[in-house]
This record gives sequence, C-alpha cells and structure tokens, in this order.
Amino acid sequence: MDLSRLTLGSKVVAGLGVLLLIDSFLHWQEVSFGPISAGVSMWHGLGVIVGLLLLAILAWEAAQIAGIKVSVGPLSPSMVTAALSALLVLFTLLKVLTNDYVHVWAWIGLLLTLGIAAGAWLGMKAAGESLADLKSSVASAASNAASTAKPAAAPAPATAPDTTAPVSTPGVDPLDTSS
Repeated sequence: MDLSRLTLGSKVVAGLGVLLLIDSFLHWQEVSFGPISAGVSMWHGLGVIVGLLLLAILAWEAAQIAGIKVSVGPLSPSMVTAALSALLVLFTLLKVLTNDYVHVWAWIGLLLTLGIAAGAWLGMKAAGESLADLKSSVASAASNAASTAKPAAAPAPATAPDTTAPVSTPGVDPLDTSS
C-alpha cells in the first residue's frame, strides 16, 4: 500500500470523508430548553442514505489505496468517486434543507461534502477526465444495460394447418345434402 502514489483528489476525498464520518455522529438537529438540549445525529431519516453513500465512498477509496481493481463497466475509478460524491452532496443538501432545528454540525457536514465533491473533481482532472467524459460513460452504460435487459423476441408460432377448409372424399359430392 503506497500512499505516495495517491492523487491530491484521493487524499482530499479520504481525509474529508473520515472527518464527515466523525461529524455524522454529532447533533445535526438540536433543540434546547434552557440548560437541557436534545438532538439527533445525521443517521436519521434521509441521513441514512447520506451515511451509506459516505461509507461507499470510503470503501471505494480504501479499495483504490489497497490496489484492489474493481470494474464498474465503462466508468473509471475517479468517475465512480465523482458520481458517488455528487449523490452525497445532493442527499446532504436535501437533509439539511428539509430538516427542522438544524444545528451547526449539519452545516459543517454540508461543507465537508462539498469538499469531498471538489476532491473527486480534482481526481478526475488528475486522470485527464472531465464531467463530459463522465456523462458520456454513464449514458453508454445505461444504453448497454437497457439493450441487455430487453427480452429476446418470442419466436413466431408455428402455423397450424387450416381446418376450416372442407375435406374432399373421393366419390362423395360435398354439396350433396340428400343423405
């Protein structure tokens, strides 16, 4: 495990990710009644999604640091980090803006997620990639997934012999109704 080969973006993502993990256990919402205060951490409601995204980013970065190669279709490792960090920012912003009694730790958490996204962007730049590359890779992955998910066309049913036509018997007139 050689930490010197990490890009600045990976170092920023990992470092701020650990700080956000610590921050996630502090009161993101708090109500005070005189000397008594009560609050909840980030890990409530929509914060569970934020926490799971954060854990996914930290696990992904740990795999990159350990040199474990994981293939995610056409996405490069820096693109995966950028996509996860964009979702992290989105859900953290939703959590902070939709909660009541938001405390200072929630705002610090939002700033940390913005820093993680900036680190992911730096990682993409170091890899020579851009947001347009990410968009085209995601679009091609989605089209590949859609084409493989389509069921195969059902074979045409075999044509049955036409049973509505009259059967002719030799020596019998089919129009004769006298018998």
